[in-house]
Amino acid sequence: MNNRPIALVTGASRGLGREIASAFAREGYDVAIHYNTQLDEAKATAKIVEAAGARAFVVKADVSKSSQVNAMMKAVDKHFGRLDVLVNNAGLVKNRPIARMTDEEWSDVVAGNLDGSFYCTRAALPLLRKRRDGAILFMSSYAAPRGARGAANYAAAKAGVIALMKSLALEEGPNGIRANAILPGFHVTDINREYWEKFEAKIREQHLLGGRMPDREELGRFVVGVAKLQSVTGQVFPFESRIW
Repeated sequence: MNNRPIALVTGASRGLGREIASAFAREGYDVAIHYNTQLDEAKATAKIVEAAGARAFVVKADVSKSSQVNAMMKAVDKHFGRLDVLVNNAGLVKNRPIARMTDEEWSDVVAGNLDGSFYCTRAALPLLRKRRDGAILFMSSYAAPRGARGAANYAAAKAGVIALMKSLALEEGPNGIRANAILPGFHVTDINREYWEKFEAKIREQHLLGGRMPDREELGRFVVGVAKLQSVTGQVFPFESRIW
């Protein structure tokens, strides 16, 4: 019988999700790799996970649809028979100033970031309660406490994610389930590459370590470390080289 712990990472087909999934694999977890549209990229993540000696399971869902999330969680349970960690990482951006933001741009971003975190959390709770143990991590953003010019939808959703995490910690602590949020800082990914290319010098000026940006692999280890904390819940962990 395989007793390796299981982590489900949403939005794991690329970017920070891929790095987080890889970090869990390196730390002895088998990993469920969620994707929505990027199947080939998800398979590439699976190869990285398997190269680290872990089992990988690729599973599709639109996290903004509760029925698809429920089906995803059932598939993970059927495949692995347990769940130890959920990382709510999936999300999207559709930036525009508030005065010109459309209803769709607002609702799509809130659904993808906040609704998706709620649906995944709710669906994971029965699996975690079975063992009265486990962790749910929420990838939030520095935009949550600070706001974000041109991205009010994203900032509001990520602030909601923190409130959701704190409420979960209050409710599920007696069941042994820990809930924490991480502010990953600025990492160059597909969703912000254009912004990085335009403002790289300005962004680097804000960082204290000689312009050195947060390291993606180090972030992965950080996320796993938070997941392993047995006596910490309801907290927001910053991962940055800037002072806010």
